[in-house]
Amino acid sequence: MDDNSAYRDLFFEETDSNLEILNEEVLRLEKNPEDTEIIDSIFRSAHTLKGMAATMGYNTMAKLTHSVENVFELFKSKKAKVDTETVSLVFDCLDTLTDIVEALRADESDELDIANLVSRLENVANQKNTEAASVETTTETKSKEIDLVLSNLEESDFTVINQAEQTDYQAYVITVKVDSDSFMKAARAFLVMNKLEQEGDIIYTEPSADKIEEGDFEDYFKMILLSKLDQSDIKNNILETSEIDEVQIAIFDKTQSLRSAKKVPVEAEVSNETDKVKDKSQDVSKKEAPKKSISKQTIRVDLTRLDQFMNLVSELVIHRTRLEDLSEKEKLHELSEPLTEVGRITTELQELVLQLRMQPFNVVLQRFPRMLRDLANELGKEIQLVTEGEDTELDRTVISEIGEPLIHLLRNSADHGIEMPDERERLGKPRLGTVKLAAYPEGNRVVVTLSDDGKGLNPEYIKASAEKKGVSTLGLSDEEIQQLIFHPGFSTAAKVTGISGRGVGMDAVKEKISSLNGTIETVSEVGKGTTFKIILPLTLSIIQALLVRTGGETFALPQAIIDKVNRFDEEEAIQVHQGEVYKYKDTTIPITRLTNALNLDDSNYTSPHIIIVSIGDEKHGLVVDELVQQKEIVIKKLGKELGVMKHFLGATIMGDGSISLILDLTSICKGRKEAKQ
Repeated sequence: MDDNSAYRDLFFEETDSNLEILNEEVLRLEKNPEDTEIIDSIFRSAHTLKGMAATMGYNTMAKLTHSVENVFELFKSKKAKVDTETVSLVFDCLDTLTDIVEALRADESDELDIANLVSRLENVANQKNTEAASVETTTETKSKEIDLVLSNLEESDFTVINQAEQTDYQAYVITVKVDSDSFMKAARAFLVMNKLEQEGDIIYTEPSADKIEEGDFEDYFKMILLSKLDQSDIKNNILETSEIDEVQIAIFDKTQSLRSAKKVPVEAEVSNETDKVKDKSQDVSKKEAPKKSISKQTIRVDLTRLDQFMNLVSELVIHRTRLEDLSEKEKLHELSEPLTEVGRITTELQELVLQLRMQPFNVVLQRFPRMLRDLANELGKEIQLVTEGEDTELDRTVISEIGEPLIHLLRNSADHGIEMPDERERLGKPRLGTVKLAAYPEGNRVVVTLSDDGKGLNPEYIKASAEKKGVSTLGLSDEEIQQLIFHPGFSTAAKVTGISGRGVGMDAVKEKISSLNGTIETVSEVGKGTTFKIILPLTLSIIQALLVRTGGETFALPQAIIDKVNRFDEEEAIQVHQGEVYKYKDTTIPITRLTNALNLDDSNYTSPHIIIVSIGDEKHGLVVDELVQQKEIVIKKLGKELGVMKHFLGATIMGDGSISLILDLTSICKGRKEAKQ
């Protein structure tokens, strides 16, 4: 077998994608068993997966996938109905295939024990007379005929062939038909041509090599090969590549092919024919062979390098700001234009590095529907997963780490939150419980919420369990008691199960989210359900900010959540029993005075403004003494010593070297509290 190590990255990339598609589509198929488009998508992915495994020589994986494909064939030919038992068997096989891929990725053996799974799959297939289905499928998908006729030959090609035959090379015309269901036509063609080039020279392709490389051809492509091998060896060599449906090969017939050859222009014939033929023979493989150098268009970059990139851009912004202040102070007008260009370039650099680091939230969501389905079956419950904000982007580091705490929360919602169907019906709820997972941006942060319509967190149960463990609840409100679920070792489960009840998980959730510089909050109502709200940083180190002054101090406000800025008169503040409100767009919104929120001394500024900010779906008004300017700033962390300070996201270095604090408007306006242990 040829060394396939060069194709391992391509194999793992394609395999991960196809396994992901299979998990998603099989889950959809269970809910929509009559949807033929879903069945076709499943069948194509399974077929491709089997072909790739066989090509790479991973026989265990190919065998299991082939057996799974037989079951999918029953679904496709309508010889078997989609039921929960068969779908669960398919999911077991997909889990095993994932284990095999991970073993191969770690350079371990793929010889996992699949005998039991194959036996169960064969039992399903035998019960439905899969032999008849196979015959029907073969008849229906009979391939159309192919030929060896070439249509674009030039006379120079004949010259090269004549010279090659004088050195004991034989010219062959070859037509290769790729399986019509293959999703990797270009890759299959590349593998075939790469193998043949090791045994000779390909001097002609139809269509062109560029089009073959891009997969821009029908099910087949043609070529002329110069080789010393005989026909049978060449044909066998080609058929070793997976998803090759048919191969035709014959010795090149000059008299037959000459009829379709293109005539070379007269000027070319009169020119130095000897030199032209010499150049043609020397450069023929370079002209027609696939361009391997562009087959891989992505590279992997360590995230630490992107961090260094961002830090350098941040330093550039700081020094640009200093130059702008100096230029304005010294009235150096000749610096205005170059500083504007520097500003544009630094902004583009920042956007570029952020795009490189960001991934959609959907990357995390992909595995949850399957997981919740399995949990619901295990618990005997009926649960649906609703997702929102799949396109919301998060930093790659956060994306890779947030999955684990979300799994804990989902499992707890399924086990502790959602009631049994009969109980839900007795309570007047639908039998089908709902778990909702959503993500949305909020300024320079992202909020992820996970909610269910289950029984909620009962403070009485939590209080009783806490007291048994020696945790004091004296003087705690119901809301504070609910936060005790994050206490290490805490659990309200009546018994230990395979899902929960061991007192681990929720404390690990809080610890993991804290390690991502995020916070988690719990909002729960007994009998109505529970919502967990996770607030995560976007890892933006450079933001647009509005600088304001209040109580004699200058602060920076993230501009992303500012809706509008108005002048403020004291008469516009309406006193209510809960505080002050402000009339804005035919509604009233709560007011927060920044001097009061930060415990600053009142100042004598005579131009107060109210800043309308959007926090989630709500509007809030923030009253400040004075507006300073709008500026691009660099966020610097406060460090461990000052990290516990509420109301601040970080600090920034101004152009004159002074430091201003960046306000956390969510904390200030809504008085959010972190979950307490």
